[in-house]
Amino acid sequence: MNEKITNEKTVDNSAALFPLLSDETLLNCMHCGLCLPTCPTYSLTNLERYSPRGRIQLTRTIFEGKLNDEKEIREVSDSINTCLGCLACVTACPAGVDYETIFESAKDRVQSLEKNRPASIVKDLAMKHIFPYPKRFKAVSRLLYVLQQSPLENNLPDNFKRAYDLAPAFSEHFFDETFAPNPNLESVQFLSGCLMNTAFSEVHHDTAKVLEAIGKTVQLPKGQICCGALHAHNGYLNEAKTMAEANILAFEGSDAPIVVNSAGCGAMMKHYPKLFDESSPMHRRASRVAMRVRDLSEFLMELNFSPTRKLNARITYQDACHLEHGQKIKAQPRTLLRRAFTEVAELNSPECCGSAGIYNLLQPDWSEQFLEMKVEAIKKTKAEFVVTANPGCLLQLQYGLKKAGINTKAIHFATALKMAVSA
Repeated sequence: MNEKITNEKTVDNSAALFPLLSDETLLNCMHCGLCLPTCPTYSLTNLERYSPRGRIQLTRTIFEGKLNDEKEIREVSDSINTCLGCLACVTACPAGVDYETIFESAKDRVQSLEKNRPASIVKDLAMKHIFPYPKRFKAVSRLLYVLQQSPLENNLPDNFKRAYDLAPAFSEHFFDETFAPNPNLESVQFLSGCLMNTAFSEVHHDTAKVLEAIGKTVQLPKGQICCGALHAHNGYLNEAKTMAEANILAFEGSDAPIVVNSAGCGAMMKHYPKLFDESSPMHRRASRVAMRVRDLSEFLMELNFSPTRKLNARITYQDACHLEHGQKIKAQPRTLLRRAFTEVAELNSPECCGSAGIYNLLQPDWSEQFLEMKVEAIKKTKAEFVVTANPGCLLQLQYGLKKAGINTKAIHFATALKMAVSA
């Protein structure tokens, strides 16, 4: 990890993390129930413990220290861990309940209660010792690329086959090691990230080509690392905060927009200020960085991007939860896609696809149910392409469509626009 984190005196390591929730945050829910129809897990079960307000109540029991035995801990853990963190309830809530902070705080505390379980040990290895360190992450990515070139799939036991099918195809050449900015164009900063950099290199190149069509070139600040979204959503808030500090140090010192093409990463970077106490210098620095973050669709709309001609194809668009609910960006991608394609069919499937970071690996039964509904909705559109703006959604949809034998191809939003630009 960037050594500046431990040497920078202004980094606020003593500020309170999310787990120190205020009573006001936990008590803000009015129990009105308007969130219930929007919650995917409640819609499947009709059980209060799988609803946002039920989870808020259970979170209170965690922070009030009312867990007395292993059975109670398991029950509360199940309720919290089965939440997708899709934030649809936040969009529906009339009281402005900060469910994201409550959810992430609960996950952090539940994770601490589940230490030494096999799944937690594996998560600890990845979250603490691989993702925060770009060199290690790249080394693992290169190993996985080599393994994917071998007949590994044919020799996997059945219980590993699904995880293999959901995994991305790692790139032979990583984006930050192959991209050369155009010196004749105005620069915008760009989050290369972790998985996007090593497994979605072509999506990054597609993004760069779309930006070049409007006179922009991407610049990759040195010292940037994984955004920390996976950590915040899976109970590793201390690591998420440390990674946020590294990225704040990397991206500050410029007034240029920070363009992000991953919905979850963009939402996390806009979320950075909440990781730090409001009175701390790092909070103010995080706020200045967060104000410059733009989702790719958001940035293109600000510049009134429009391809010179439309592609003759029927497509549909899948809202990524952390774009629609986390960043409140819904109209911009649709507008841009309508400028690029002759037919854009509405998907009429507002629920989460079931990817939710690594939820599809940790909660396979729930995830498969959500995915089946999404795939059925895609099938009804008769679209040639389904477009989405998040890598997790993209992998989930590709897996589901292949499993269902449907010819619709799932592609990233940047790839869709690059197709129009190159036509």
